[in-house]
Amino acid sequence: MALIGTIRKNSWLLIVVIGLALAAFVIMDMTGQGGPTAGNLTLVEVDGEKVDFAEMQNSERILYSGGSVDLFSRRNYLYNYYVDRALIGKEAEANGLTVPIPELMDRQFGTNISPLVQARFTDPNTGQVSREQLSGIQQAIQANQLTGQIRDLWAHQEKELISERLTEKLVNMVGKGIYTPTWMVERLNQEQSTRTDFAFVKIPIDEVPESDVAVSDSEIRDYLKNHSSEYERAEESRTIEFASYDVLPTGTDSLNLRDDLATLAAQFRDTENDTIFVENNYGTLDYAYVQKEALSPVIADSIFDRPVGTVYGPYIDPADNSYKAVKLRNRKIIPDSVRCRHILRTVANQVELIAAISKIDSIKELIETGVQTFDSMAVVYSQGSLSVTLNGGDLGWNTNGGYVKPFNDLVFFEAEIGKLYTVGTQFGIHLIEVLESKSDSKTEGVQVAYLNSPIIPSEDTQAEMYDRVLEIVGANRRVEGLRDALQNVDGITLQTSGEFAKNDFTLTALGSGQTSRDIIRWAYEPSTEVGDVSPEVFIYQEPTLYYNNRYVVASLAQINPPGAPVFENVKPAIEGILKAQKRASIVAGEVGSGSLLEIAGRYDTKVDTARGVNFSTDFIAGLGEEPNVAMTANQMILNEVSAPIEGDLGVYVIQPFNRTDPGTTLNIASLRQAFTTQVTNQAKPGVLQSLRKQADINDMRSTYY
Repeated sequence: MALIGTIRKNSWLLIVVIGLALAAFVIMDMTGQGGPTAGNLTLVEVDGEKVDFAEMQNSERILYSGGSVDLFSRRNYLYNYYVDRALIGKEAEANGLTVPIPELMDRQFGTNISPLVQARFTDPNTGQVSREQLSGIQQAIQANQLTGQIRDLWAHQEKELISERLTEKLVNMVGKGIYTPTWMVERLNQEQSTRTDFAFVKIPIDEVPESDVAVSDSEIRDYLKNHSSEYERAEESRTIEFASYDVLPTGTDSLNLRDDLATLAAQFRDTENDTIFVENNYGTLDYAYVQKEALSPVIADSIFDRPVGTVYGPYIDPADNSYKAVKLRNRKIIPDSVRCRHILRTVANQVELIAAISKIDSIKELIETGVQTFDSMAVVYSQGSLSVTLNGGDLGWNTNGGYVKPFNDLVFFEAEIGKLYTVGTQFGIHLIEVLESKSDSKTEGVQVAYLNSPIIPSEDTQAEMYDRVLEIVGANRRVEGLRDALQNVDGITLQTSGEFAKNDFTLTALGSGQTSRDIIRWAYEPSTEVGDVSPEVFIYQEPTLYYNNRYVVASLAQINPPGAPVFENVKPAIEGILKAQKRASIVAGEVGSGSLLEIAGRYDTKVDTARGVNFSTDFIAGLGEEPNVAMTANQMILNEVSAPIEGDLGVYVIQPFNRTDPGTTLNIASLRQAFTTQVTNQAKPGVLQSLRKQADINDMRSTYY
């Protein structure tokens, strides 16, 4: 008894002991001997702290094993995580910030669960954090029984949570130093609360041909001098010119695919087991019955009224550019609505699934043998909605499409009234009985199955195109020769990519992925010089059908060193900007006066309306990003027609017709808090960006991938 009293008086001790037991899990992983960091494969070095490539690979395995996240996206996330963790850890230590064990436990299992944990342990059926799953993990940690992949995940995740929480604390420190003075509160409120509705006419600058304007080098240099910060680079970037050859199916390819599918369609007509035949030949079979209007218009008239067993095709389905053959498997009158009841056993994992199936089978047997009634079993055992459960599982009347698909297909297209059926859905395992159905409209539906053959180039066509491109590459090792060679090739021209950095994995116009990454790596090889043509033909694959759909030849076009821009490198871009400005000025000078309707008539355009535009509006519907228009609209007198406004995308004439002004009575304290919160919310990226700018980061990713 004395022992129990002592424990009660020192209950805080129990919390500490449990916390230490859980934290030991983290500490063991952080201080363990050997491991992947024992090598010298440095991925990145941050102020002397090294991250091993093998460590990142291990984290990638833990977080993304079996996942569908793009390879380079997940590696980019992990790289940034390791860099930020090193920077935040160092800064937090300098400021005396830590994450105590109870705080870490609260982020994992308590009332303040981290967004990271929420994202990874949310029940997809409820949209809520699976407390049951987290509780099981917590108990396993306490009993030292956490093993396998979940153990690795939790060890990595705890480090993520510590870094996340330290980041929050640093941002909060910065936020405490942010203050919005009264004059700024009043000005911001004025800018954001004053909203104007206006009519406008947009006149495209295409009215003036680009060839009608000229820009001198001195004008370009003046512009660059005034906008130099926009063109300065923190790191070297490069651009490529490239020729892209699309690999398209030939007429012979298409004919062969059609003939092959025609042979299969004949077998499809005679097969006794549609399900197996469709599975073996990559087709699709839906057990739902569909009305005529739900079928593709290509086949609706050809198949809907034909006898059961009819096969139609091959035909071309323009929706996905494929040959298809369709078989009419059955037809029936579709109920307009059904009334059914169910008993649901929810599941969260494989063990619960097996238990739920067993329980539903037992309940089904008790009901079918008359030992128990459906409604009594529902009240005791159903884990669905309480109101439905208390009503004996009765779901009432519902129309077709009102349930999740497996449930809906069963009760509308398969189930007989009064019989019991078992079906699994995303919610769990259901025992279902259809009580009544209505078919007043006598709507007929058909059940169909499809064979599918995408119209893609054959291997011979892919190989032939590759050989042609390889021959062009072999004969032209410099871009000048490649440009001359392409003059004789219809539809193929040299395109220019956007700028990319050494560790990027995305190229404008070509997308992201391994092939784009390979091009970037080639462009940064020490032996690659401006004007060189890649010795390799780069192959892009269609992402779902896995055939070669594009061959790319690349040439290094430009090297942009870090720091101040090189005039010749930025000249084309600035020249385009200045030409657009000059064209806008010419258009503005020719607009003249008159009403918006008169101006619209002169330029064969229309009068449109924009609403709710304030001084700070970034994007105006129908106009785009036009800050000059937003500013002018909020300064003009209502109902006056503006002078022509030179914008970035055109020339505009506007006429404000309504304005909402801010009230005269301001709650300065409330507005100050709101504006300060806006700025504070921007602190996190600002803090990390500042730390990165001051740090010595040696990025060696390109050594490995």
